[in-house]
Amino acid sequence: MKDLQQIVIQNLLKTKESSRIFHGRGRLWAGFEHVVIDYFSPHLLITIYKEKESEAEFIKELVQSLKEIPDLVIENILLQKRYLSRPELIAVEGSIPTIAEALERGSKFNLKFGDTQNIGFFLDMSPGREMLERISQNKKVLNLFSYTCSLSVAALKGEASGVVNIDMSKAALSVGESNHLLNKLDMNKVRFLPYDIMKSWNKIFKFGPYDIVVIDPPTNQGDSFKVERDYYKIVKRLNEMTNNEAVIMACLNSPHLTSQFLIDLFKEHAPEFKFEEIIYSAFNSMETNPEEGLKIVVFKKLTCQE
Repeated sequence: MKDLQQIVIQNLLKTKESSRIFHGRGRLWAGFEHVVIDYFSPHLLITIYKEKESEAEFIKELVQSLKEIPDLVIENILLQKRYLSRPELIAVEGSIPTIAEALERGSKFNLKFGDTQNIGFFLDMSPGREMLERISQNKKVLNLFSYTCSLSVAALKGEASGVVNIDMSKAALSVGESNHLLNKLDMNKVRFLPYDIMKSWNKIFKFGPYDIVVIDPPTNQGDSFKVERDYYKIVKRLNEMTNNEAVIMACLNSPHLTSQFLIDLFKEHAPEFKFEEIIYSAFNSMETNPEEGLKIVVFKKLTCQE
């Protein structure tokens, strides 16, 4: 446990913002592969992905070791056992906060700790938000599978001319809207549309053409979207909905599919787009194989001359 404690201390030194301070799922630390610890000061979230023997004693020791770290200001220590069919969030210390925020590069994002598996904000997407904030000036952005719209916040912070957020979940879009209000962004420049993407192309095209398209789907969204079955259907639509030199941020968060899966899809279904780079998860330095985590594969549309 002392080794884990030292890793957390080192990670705390790197940032004063919300961050993952231990990423056992990256498989760099034997014996802790099932443990993830996220810090949203002053709230600490421990997620356990696999049941182990003597779990109660392990959690007790883990919590005590974290409480001993001087720079870790903690009001609440929360625990989620992700291996359960219905993961329940419990307060190991303190209580479950009704109001909480993540902080990243000056932006704030609402968090929902409670009865849902996800808290409304994904730390691994930090490099994607950083990129969008950097490249979005005067650009029209389409954010597909927008969830709570953190990428839209980043684009508008980067002075995008407009952002269209598409997600089936009205509840997620409502949180997304509150995230924009929280950051005092111009609401006249943003739309929140509760569409089934695969059935709404005409509506989506209506607000284009776009200069940047973000595709960030869940690996499996039931019958409505499956990455291996449906991703190409989006890729083959990109040419008709984008301007010249448009940038595509194609995201993939499956441990079983690599970046090459997307590169091959674009070669076959959108050859007008040139592969530019791969951006890995914010946790990639804590992973034995970054390809098993989030991948953002960036493409750029070729001009007629190219």
